[in-house]
Formats: sequence, structure tokens, C-alpha cells
Amino acid sequence: MMIRSTPACAARSSTASRSASKSGSARWAWASIRVGIILSWQTRLASGVSSEDKVTLRLPGGFSMTEKLALDGGIPVRSEPWARWPVWTEQDEQAVVDAIRSGKWGVGGTRVPELERRFAELHSAAHGVACCNGTIALQIALVAAGIQAGDEVITTPYTFMATAMAALAVGAVPVFVDVQEGTHNIDPDLIEAAITERTRAIYPVHIGGRPADMDRITEIAERRGLVVVEDAAQAWLAEWRGRGVGALGAAGTFSFQSSKNFSSGEGGIVLSNDEAVFQRAWSYHNCGRKMGGDWYDHVLPGLNYRLSELQAAILLSSLDRLVEQQKTRRRAMAVLEQGLAEVDGILVPDADERITAHACHIFMARLDTEKIPVDSKVFTAALQAEGLPAHPGYTTPLYKQDFWKWFGERSTGAGKKWKEVWPRPYDSYELPVCEKLSRSTIWVKQDVLLAGPEAMGDVIAAFAKVAAAARRGALRG
Repeated sequence: MMIRSTPACAARSSTASRSASKSGSARWAWASIRVGIILSWQTRLASGVSSEDKVTLRLPGGFSMTEKLALDGGIPVRSEPWARWPVWTEQDEQAVVDAIRSGKWGVGGTRVPELERRFAELHSAAHGVACCNGTIALQIALVAAGIQAGDEVITTPYTFMATAMAALAVGAVPVFVDVQEGTHNIDPDLIEAAITERTRAIYPVHIGGRPADMDRITEIAERRGLVVVEDAAQAWLAEWRGRGVGALGAAGTFSFQSSKNFSSGEGGIVLSNDEAVFQRAWSYHNCGRKMGGDWYDHVLPGLNYRLSELQAAILLSSLDRLVEQQKTRRRAMAVLEQGLAEVDGILVPDADERITAHACHIFMARLDTEKIPVDSKVFTAALQAEGLPAHPGYTTPLYKQDFWKWFGERSTGAGKKWKEVWPRPYDSYELPVCEKLSRSTIWVKQDVLLAGPEAMGDVIAAFAKVAAAARRGALRG
């Protein structure tokens, strides 16, 4: 793939252009960081993309490495808006209208079963159970996999709180192990040391859409007699060795929340290749009913966690579009990955050929803190001023969140016996890699990636400009 440098300044205002001309410092010297020359896609990247396509990468037409930051009154790298999210079409609108006019908005419709079947097929799964949101999907999956009150589940601290809350909701005890610096995923080398006689599951998260090391995780689980429940809330269409994530263990779950690559505002799904797990999941999400049984017969203490036909209509209408959008995001991520690797002080994710498809929900760059002595919040604020809607991600490790103060005698899981079940205070954890990543990670989200590979020049330019300022001491926290 040849990446050509072309001006990206046309969208800037004439006022900005005049200011740039006056200062004489808004010309960008890209030779100094070797971005935009020729980047090769000869090998498969960590993003799971392999292509020989030619992409014209829009890079600013030249700038001084002493360019004033937009945060300090300089000219921003980008002034035009990024891709709108969510994206919808007239087809989506008509799909919802058709669902309304069908008169079947909930139980008894055809759209939810069709969604379950098609989504499961896309992820190499035999079964799907659609439900009201991704957090509940995790809860359903844990129950269906046999997790009970007092059981320990080993998981990652670099994740959204729903991962832990779903376990707590079924009375289980989240046990955190540290993550890998180059992947942000759970470190399989540390899992076995955390296993006790009460451990029942390994509970990995495919963070940002990057699959965790499922070879090691499933091997440990099989050898130690544990189940694997995957939190794939950010990992639609991601693949590990050519197989869809979410169906590599006993069960896996996805979210359809409004920020997600595949969205109906709220919603989720549980996938499984295990018939017994599927039957329990279906029963638990449908008030404990038995499939094929009488409506008022309840065999499990389940609740109503069903998805509506209106939500399923949106998802079905946008499912084919998801596949095409993912191609765009993957090409953009591949360009971004190679371009940012050339920026001094910016670290990109480790490559792993076993990842055959990345979901591209979040691109996670890292600051080399020896070269860039500021934290991710400061760096991200500067990127935002340059026109890039970057985010510092999970800046507080999950075990340091304030909600743990509600546990103990007020625990919703084990009641007054909580300290007997888990005597270790969560704020006593010290997981150095997670804590380092919480201070040094920069997220570029899926809506930016959806702008396509050609627009990644603005992202690379913003990172390079802010990194240069940080290296010379012009960016301070």
C-alpha cells in the first residue's frame, strides 16, 4: 500500500490560512518523523488487516515541529467534523415502521429470532439469546454457565464496571489480575496464580475489540476445570484464528448500546455453542420459562430481560452495513497503526497474527512516559483542541472505583458474610501495568475510524504535533 501525502488544509477557514501565513510556522515538516512516505501492508497487522490497496492519506502540507498548540492559541490540525454516530438510513426507518405496523412489538414476533440466528452465525455460534442490554447479557451468561453466589471469577481490571457488576449481581466474587501492556487485555501468565478452590470461571474481556489470548485462556480453563465466559461487549465480528469471539468458551456476550459499532440504543446478546447453556440462558432471560413449555410454568428464577421487536428491526436493518463499516474501520486502523508507530513517544499495540479480525471499536495508543512526561488526560485535552475527539479511556482501575465502598455488610451478593467470602479489600490491589495504562492510554474511537483510512492523516498529524510539544516541554499537566 502506498500512502501519499496530500494537503488536508482545504477545509480550514480562510482566517486560519491567513493566520498561518502570518506566523510562517504552520508548515509541517513530515520528513522529520517519516510519516506519509511509503508504508507497507505486506504483513498482517495487529488490527487483522492484510491488503495491497492503495490509499491516499491526507496529511497536512508541512509544519514546523515548534508549531504552537491549538490549546495555546495555535491553528488546529482539523476543523471539519468527524463521522456522525449513530448512522441510520431510510431503510432503517422503514424497518422500524414495518415492525410497528406488524402489531407484534415483543413476544411472538419474527425479528428477534432472526437477529439471534444471523448474529450467531456471523460469530461461529450455534445459539443466540438477545436481551435488553450488554450488562444483563453478562449476567445471563454467568448464570447459564453455572456461576453461583460465592464463586470466584477471574477477570481484568481494565474494563467498564459492567464486567464486575454482572458478577456481583449473581453473587460471584470478581478477582482481578493484571493486564498486558501491549494489548490492554488480561495477562494469561498471571491467571493460574489467582486460582483458588472457589474459582469457577475465567472471565476475559476483548477490550476495544481486540481478542484476548484465547489459546492460553481456554487451555488453562480446560486443565483446571473452569468455564470461560467472554465479555465481547466491544468485539462484534472480531476473530481469533478465524473463529468469531463470543463463542470460544461456554458463553460470550455483546452489547448494542448507543456508542457501540452495532447499536439499537440499548440491547445485548448471549452466544453459546453449548445446548444446555443456551437453554438456561433462554429460560433465565424469559422469566424462567422452559422453551416449548406453558406460558405460566417457570422452571428457573428468571426475569424479563427480553429484547423488543423494534430494537431487533434496527439491528437487522443495519447488520449488513456493520460488515461493510468494519472493513472501513479496519483499513483506517491499519493506516493509523503504522503511521503512529513513526511518531516519537507514541506506542502502538503489539502485533499478533492469531488475531484474524479486530472489531476496531477503539484504537488504543500509549504514551512512552520516558519521552512524553504528561498523563493521558493532559495529552488528550491537547488532541481535542486540535480537532481530534480522543479520550483517555479508563483512568481509574476498576478495583479503585468508589462503588466497592458499598460492599461488605451492604453487599448485594453475599450479605453480611461478604468479608468471609472475600476478605481482601479491593482498594488493596496493586496491579502496576493496569495503573500505568490508566495514566498513559489514548483512545481513538470507532466513529473516528469510520471516517476511513484517508482521514487518518489528521489523526497522525494531531498526535505528532502534540507529542512534539510534549517532548520539548511545551505541554504540561
